[in-house]
Amino acid sequence: MKNVVFFTALCILTTVAAAQDKSPDAKSKEAVKTAATKDKKVKPKTGEPTTAIDFLLRGNTKQDADDMKGALEDYNESIKVDEEFARAYLARGSVKFILQDFEAAIVDFNMTIDLAEKEIDACNKRGNVKTILEDHKGATREFNKAAAMKPVLAEALFNRGNVKYFLEDKTGCCEDLQKSGDLGYLKAYNYIRQYCQD
Repeated sequence: MKNVVFFTALCILTTVAAAQDKSPDAKSKEAVKTAATKDKKVKPKTGEPTTAIDFLLRGNTKQDADDMKGALEDYNESIKVDEEFARAYLARGSVKFILQDFEAAIVDFNMTIDLAEKEIDACNKRGNVKTILEDHKGATREFNKAAAMKPVLAEALFNRGNVKYFLEDKTGCCEDLQKSGDLGYLKAYNYIRQYCQD
């Protein structure tokens, strides 16, 4: 029981810390804009967000202020604007995890993983074609896009592993944590040492 309470607290602190790392400063806004696959618009109200990125950033701000309901609403709007925006699913899944809606969180983390893997694969393939066509600048841009999606994939695997722990799927938990660590999400190794060593 102590392990479960400790793990819950640790997961929440990790998620809150990750949310704080995503505060809407200029650098993180640019990183989100760079990684976005689309920038579709909705009809704006005066001063209201219009793009998937705008809704994501406003949701991040609300999450930082512990307004989980408001954050969920903005993440839902972000997904309505761009159904393939992996970062919005990741953010929404993190809020659902904090709210202990584990089944819904795992659905969002699965979607994040699927979208990130597809984007990485597509960027790498486009990069290879551009290399063959001797468009080295274009190839570099594609490989940079793929690299920018890897942290999203790693964090989603880490989060899904945490959810699987609460769903008592130790094997699935440890597999996801290992994949996350292999992609460079180093805090996954702390969880592996604590929960996956027999």
